[in-house]
Amino acid sequence: MCYNVSAVTKDLGVVRELIRRYRQATLAVCERGEPLTAMVAYVPTADCSAIFIQLSNLSPHKRVLLANPHCSVLIAAPDDGRAEVLSLPRVTLQGHAFKLDKGDPEYAQSRSYVLERMPSSAVLFSLPDFDLFRITFTEGRFIGGFGQAFAFSIEMLTARS
Repeated sequence: MCYNVSAVTKDLGVVRELIRRYRQATLAVCERGEPLTAMVAYVPTADCSAIFIQLSNLSPHKRVLLANPHCSVLIAAPDDGRAEVLSLPRVTLQGHAFKLDKGDPEYAQSRSYVLERMPSSAVLFSLPDFDLFRITFTEGRFIGGFGQAFAFSIEMLTARS
């Protein structure tokens, strides 16, 4: 499908707003060929190229991501009662998850960043079985409603025009 470049740029602004606006997403991983999903709280990076999530040792997703970092994240506007729920805007992002080592300077910087944007996550940082992951995106697909869908690279998403 072909898109007008200025329309795609405008829509990418909508994608960035969608990623920044919400705090919960559906994380999808695959274990032994079977899909596994969970709701996660997240904090996006400033350029929307990645998100930070915290996972417990009790979460099967953590174990799966440590073995296979490939994952997908779905961020969707909440149901607002409209007649057609499939017209709600949403973005699916493909990426790779990396556990941040608690002794690494990147961990301390990322922890501060997350706490600044989601102070309620402080309790999870105090629990020893929770780890901080960065999911770095590679590509995505936006659906803004019927007839409003397109795929994009993360380079397109993070480029400023």
